[in-house]
Amino acid sequence: MRANLIRLLSAAVVLAIWQFIALFHPPTYLPGPFLVFQEMGKIFASGEFLVHMFWTLERVLVGLVLSFSVALIVGVFMGLSDFWETCFDGPVLVGLAIPGLAWAVIGLMLFGLSEFTQIFAIFMVVTPILAVNIWEGTKALDRKLIEMTVVFKATRPMIIRSVVLPQLIPYSLAAVRFGLALAWKTVVIAETFGATSGIGYKIIESRELLSMRGVLAWTLSFTIVMIALEFGILKVVEARLTAWRPKRANLTIAQVTK
Repeated sequence: MRANLIRLLSAAVVLAIWQFIALFHPPTYLPGPFLVFQEMGKIFASGEFLVHMFWTLERVLVGLVLSFSVALIVGVFMGLSDFWETCFDGPVLVGLAIPGLAWAVIGLMLFGLSEFTQIFAIFMVVTPILAVNIWEGTKALDRKLIEMTVVFKATRPMIIRSVVLPQLIPYSLAAVRFGLALAWKTVVIAETFGATSGIGYKIIESRELLSMRGVLAWTLSFTIVMIALEFGILKVVEARLTAWRPKRANLTIAQVTK
């Protein structure tokens, strides 16, 4: 309850600062929160948002599933074997260095105005991030605990289910959360270049109409959905799957520096 109040207060402060700055600019240049919320209401009432959000969400989910599937294999192999770590660390680092904008342009040139353009961009941007998280998680496995289970003659499926997977779950969930946030940004960029539907397409359409109100309304609507998915699904799943972990100790700065 206290955390939700703090979040609401933080949002209220941001809106107040936004409204204050908007007072010094014409609405066509920087509309205030009330005007943007009005535009959001029109977008939701027309049904446009659901249609375009569906296409964006579909691209994100397909790209994220493909990325996680490949990154899980690559990350585990890199964490368990020096040979595979040497083979993959170069391509992974190169993938981390190339910006999403470049992959969006490359995808457009390779595949044209097709669904695969956005999925390709998401896959190329997100996979290295996920692979690094899973790689680090695999390297951090408690090998002594695994050796102990072997001494007690636990079967391989039992070791994987009861020892390996619980230790990898926090890293995998962190990878998915980072990957999802990055996938949202990437798909919007890709949609502004090579799509005829989706949130990115509507943002660029509003820009071409010189409608700052439309740009902010579509952006904020999209952001609200992202936040809802984060707190309504990902955090709930994370809490259930990592309930076995000890709770974080809340230390004050004075206690840490003592």
